Amino acid sequence: MPLSAVVDASVLVSAFLFPESVPGLIVKLARQGRFAGHVSSILLDETRGALLSARLRNSYGHDEQAVLEFLANLETYCSIYRGPLPDIGQVCRDPGDDHVIATAIAVGTRYIVTGDKDLLTLARFREVRL
Repeated sequence: MPLSAVVDASVLVSAFLFPESVPGLIVKLARQGRFAGHVSSILLDETRGALLSARLRNSYGHDEQAVLEFLANLETYCSIYRGPLPDIGQVCRDPGDDHVIATAIAVGTRYIVTGDKDLLTLARFREVRL
């Protein structure tokens, strides 16, 4: 069974914008089945919102169709968690990121791949490594 990890929206956004970057490689490895990638519906919504924001669209010139195709393709090789998240309290310095950790706990993975400094400062929560 391959290693599994929650892939945070920060990684997904960077992978879309810079497919040859490290985040792009992470998504490619998930697509190849080298590890089992997990995202939640919240992470998909965050990724969609960021990529469809006027600021990123104006800066990078991508269109809505490309974003929707990226997200639809992501759903073919990543597990999408749509269930309730466990209440873990506030553990991150940005409480808006607690759902990422809760997703890892809900899907039973011990890893989160992220570029978010608010999450990275934790390094570990319970058995989950960031």
